[in-house]
Amino acid sequence: MTLNFVRGANQWSAVRSARQSVPGCNPSSSSSRFVRGFSTKKSTTSRDTRLAGRPRFYKNVDITPLDAAPWETIASVVGSNNNQPTSSSDSHQSSIVSPISAGVDGSQSATGVRHIPENAAQTSHFEWMLTPRLPGDTNNPRKGTATASHNISWYGVTLDGKTLSTPMGQKLALPSKTLAYMVAAEWDAQTTRLQPTNMPFMTMACTVLDQAAFHPDVYRKEALKFLPTDTTCFWADPTEDRILHRRQEKAWADIHTFCQERLGAKPTTAMGMEGILMSRQRGSAKPFAGLPHPIELMEAARRWTESLDAWQLVALNSINTQAKSFLVGFSMLESQKANHERQHFPFPSVEKAVEASRVEEEFQISNWGLVEGGHDYDRVNCSIQLNSAGLFAKTILMDNCITDD
Repeated sequence: MTLNFVRGANQWSAVRSARQSVPGCNPSSSSSRFVRGFSTKKSTTSRDTRLAGRPRFYKNVDITPLDAAPWETIASVVGSNNNQPTSSSDSHQSSIVSPISAGVDGSQSATGVRHIPENAAQTSHFEWMLTPRLPGDTNNPRKGTATASHNISWYGVTLDGKTLSTPMGQKLALPSKTLAYMVAAEWDAQTTRLQPTNMPFMTMACTVLDQAAFHPDVYRKEALKFLPTDTTCFWADPTEDRILHRRQEKAWADIHTFCQERLGAKPTTAMGMEGILMSRQRGSAKPFAGLPHPIELMEAARRWTESLDAWQLVALNSINTQAKSFLVGFSMLESQKANHERQHFPFPSVEKAVEASRVEEEFQISNWGLVEGGHDYDRVNCSIQLNSAGLFAKTILMDNCITDD
């Protein structure tokens, strides 16, 4: 049974009101206003299927259960990409292409955009990456920590009865009914013109299905790049700036303690100019290679990252990119899986993670004032990206009843 979303309906007034505030880890705050998105530069391709910037052309937004998992239909997508015939169920007449373009110019040739492999019909790896599980869990399925792939309920989003698809042509499939509602809320919140940059959940879902599930190593390496240059490891010298050092200690000390307990080694830290000297790799073509963290820490971080499903991997990279910190992303995702009554976490709320990500900038604002159109935008954008990524990953775990209890 599907639930119909009519623009302007009373049941969505609360959702639109929530968009005026920063969303938290609550499905009622499912829609976001700002994320860094793709350019709306006019496509140079002969067939422009993008919806970005178009007037709103639909009235009803629905969610609908899907009768097949993504890995069961990927063969037809590969056939379509190779100019082979596809079934009528996958035709453009019954689906709407995502407004999130595969490339920044509307094409599939932009830097960093990776195509669906030609052998994607071999779905074992694709299925493993899309099966929700706890961070750190390498055994799937296992009772209490993971959901067997055949037990997952998949949901799609429809506009006037037409199912949404991803930029690479897959049917948009979400392993969470709540997440489907959240994506539907983003579509329903579009008013005059469609703004994909106002759709963080839609963006992350498309990234999972078209990119991370097929190329997880790329996203793992990208996430681990933040560890040697982690912003929480570079502290101000207390003899030079006592106030900033005190703020950093308050925001970051618990993160390092938590990561030491979970990863088995304490992250290396540096103060003042010491950080520049420690991060310099002499004789290298890349003079700044980052801090020399213990090998045990680096290996534990690598193993943990390899355990993530594609949904968590995209959420991790979203957090890391905004916070400039692997340890912040690690702490956020790890804190979602455990019993808060038994353990201490550095982030009792996402707001604490936002504070940890913005220590230096907020310190500069307190000293020199806020620049309108700059600092205020960065502050809101950081909050929304971290809240959206955290809620994106947490909702899937909750809807599939995945806990470590």
